[in-house]
Amino acid sequence: MTFAFSNYIFLIRGLKMKKIISIVLSLLLFTITAISAHEHHGKDGKGKGVHFKKMDTDGDNKVSKDEWQKYHDAHFTELDKDADGSVTMEEMKAFHDQKKSEMKESKKEVKRSGKK
Repeated sequence: MTFAFSNYIFLIRGLKMKKIISIVLSLLLFTITAISAHEHHGKDGKGKGVHFKKMDTDGDNKVSKDEWQKYHDAHFTELDKDADGSVTMEEMKAFHDQKKSEMKESKKEVKRSGKK
């Protein structure tokens, strides 16, 4: 009986550790994605400061903690399509695929309007 009980406790600890590792890795992935999104300036550098300007809602050329949090809360909500309070890899990939598609369409539109 003692042997089975100790195995059960070991199994529970293992599951808790897996859950903790999973949560930490998810947060790390989300953080890396957010950082790389803020550092992406496009090939020609035209995107510099765009994210900063979006976060700086009062226009004082500073981003307060509140402005930062509101921007990122809105971004999280946009990513969380099923509104379950978490973002899956599939949701994040779908979001980035959608943004890529929108950018391609935008570039096509600019080219079309330039040809007229």
